Amino acid sequence: MRRVLMAGLLCATALGASAQTEVQPKSQAQSLACLVKPADAPRYPARHKLDRDFGGMRVLLTFKKPDAAPEVEVLFNSAREDMQDEMHRYVRQYRLPCLSPQDGAVQAVQEFSFTNTDREATPLPAASRKDGPPFCLVMPRHDMEGWSGIGRQEVEHVVVAATFSGDGQQPPEVKIIHSTGSAHAESAVRARLAEYRMPCRTGREGPQSFQQQFSHIPAGHRRHVFKREAFGLLEFLGLTREPRKLKALYDLNTMACPFKVSYMVYGGAVPNEARVKGSRDANRQPFLSWLAGLQLAFSNDRQANDLFGSELQIDVPCGLLDLKGEAG
Repeated sequence: MRRVLMAGLLCATALGASAQTEVQPKSQAQSLACLVKPADAPRYPARHKLDRDFGGMRVLLTFKKPDAAPEVEVLFNSAREDMQDEMHRYVRQYRLPCLSPQDGAVQAVQEFSFTNTDREATPLPAASRKDGPPFCLVMPRHDMEGWSGIGRQEVEHVVVAATFSGDGQQPPEVKIIHSTGSAHAESAVRARLAEYRMPCRTGREGPQSFQQQFSHIPAGHRRHVFKREAFGLLEFLGLTREPRKLKALYDLNTMACPFKVSYMVYGGAVPNEARVKGSRDANRQPFLSWLAGLQLAFSNDRQANDLFGSELQIDVPCGLLDLKGEAG
């Protein structure tokens, strides 16, 4: 089980005062060659043994003094408060000792991903989109407050669709598309979304939307969970309703096999999702749509509610998937 924070410096730039047309070679500081980082690697701040929350951050680091920590500007954030604390603790120990006045201020962009699972975690919302403007969502620094949960012993879920259509100072428009929560819970979710911003927007871009799920698990609640997070394709199909009646014919050899599918379990009012990390392959789309349309065989309504929003990994092999479907 991975419980580490993965981080990588993407780029560094120097903010100098002079304007020159010729290209100057980067100094040691400008190339981050002397960057000093803490010896202790960041860790996933697990709240319990079944903690599977994913969090992503992108930050702009600005070094102005050789013996001081960098200034930090958050460019994208979908991480919990304790994950953000871990990021800030880590970068506060950064130093750039070879930085000189001639270097000016040196900036670097770094990304952090917090995951506590052996499957490929799928961040939601996505950090960027290649076919549109930057998706620079920044969530609040603090965790959500005001969720009800008092006197209610079942797991509560609220799923929203949020759309940014204004500039970087405007909150998104929010529509609740599914809820098993109380009116107080829904109000707390709306208050949370009202603090979201997309600071890179100018207002001239088209609308940018995303879907997000909020869940509350009462203290002491014995929740149904999947004993495993990754399944082979045939194993997964065995978890669906009436698997012996399934009919399908897909040549997986034509889909750049093998590959891994991130499967979000919803059902009912919210359709399931089946996605493959990385570039979109049109050859896989009919198969992924078929997978998403399948429904898992829950033993009762409580199990279905407990597992709502869970993520599985389906390991898809090469070969021919030919299901005839039994009659009756």
